[in-house]
Amino acid sequence: MVPAQVDVLATGAVRLGQAVVCDGFAENCPWRVQTHVHDDHMADFGRSKGLQDLVMSPETYALLVDDLDADLEYRSNLHRLNRGERRVLEDGSRLVLLPSNHMLGASQVALELPDGRRLGYSGDFGWPLEDVIQVDELVVDSTYGSPRSVRKYTQAEAEACLFVLVCERLRLGPVHIRAHRGTIERALTVLCGGVGAPILASRRLIREVDVYRRFGLTTCDVITLDSDDGQAALRQRSYVRLYSKGDVTGNEPMVGTSIACSAFMSGRDGHEDPLTMYSDSSYCVALSNHADFEETLSYVRATGAKRVVTDNTRNHGLELALAIKDRIAGVHAGPSTNRPGPRW
Repeated sequence: MVPAQVDVLATGAVRLGQAVVCDGFAENCPWRVQTHVHDDHMADFGRSKGLQDLVMSPETYALLVDDLDADLEYRSNLHRLNRGERRVLEDGSRLVLLPSNHMLGASQVALELPDGRRLGYSGDFGWPLEDVIQVDELVVDSTYGSPRSVRKYTQAEAEACLFVLVCERLRLGPVHIRAHRGTIERALTVLCGGVGAPILASRRLIREVDVYRRFGLTTCDVITLDSDDGQAALRQRSYVRLYSKGDVTGNEPMVGTSIACSAFMSGRDGHEDPLTMYSDSSYCVALSNHADFEETLSYVRATGAKRVVTDNTRNHGLELALAIKDRIAGVHAGPSTNRPGPRW
């Protein structure tokens, strides 16, 4: 069989052909695609911006400019690519990004080589998707590649769970909500259903929310902690406070209820409930932004790929590859080479 044109390198970068890597750096590779801004996909970004051309969605670009606050908006080697727009590279390959339903700006990546072969990377993705890349060879995220990773609740049920929990706990005092980027903005849209208390956040997080607003997120007002209204809410101990990347509590007392909004599914056996209770003042709600096992198989089918590399960077790459070969006829699947294990 002809060697695969896609793989995951030892650094975690996803290789598409010889000229493009995603979410990482590779020597002698002129192009990097940044699928989204989560830290585990930002490896060697500083090195890449000095040595590669970088392609990303306009939303990802805006989040990076806001977060890094450096020289990004003045660089000529950062390229914004709109949904479905083609970027023709020097070797004649054509690059396309499509949304992946993971967080603002997150993208699937498709690369058509000059000889017509189509290569793709799912990126981190949710399901269902409005548009799915159509490729011959695919690298697919394996976060929930185990047959044991099947949710028994809907995302609407998880969001309703969060809303009810916050409303109930506000009767007893303030509520503190922690989540990763993207998940915290999703939680905010849930709370805007009317929790009846001011919502507080750091200036950094409010700037990030403003980026979401610029790209169409409908949300409610968020108050800065050091404003007069914010200080009044803190004194009255009736508020919801949001925390995300870079936010710390310092020496202030943690009064009230703590809720973690996980981007992953519940840790309970069978994943039947989005809510986990650690104590009477500490909870976790699973606002998962990853496709589960069955949804991942649905995605692979929808791409039309006949050769699939499962991303073995984290977990379940081998399990997912075996399931694809067993359950999707005509597809050749194997885990990426960046971790030892059985191959094709």
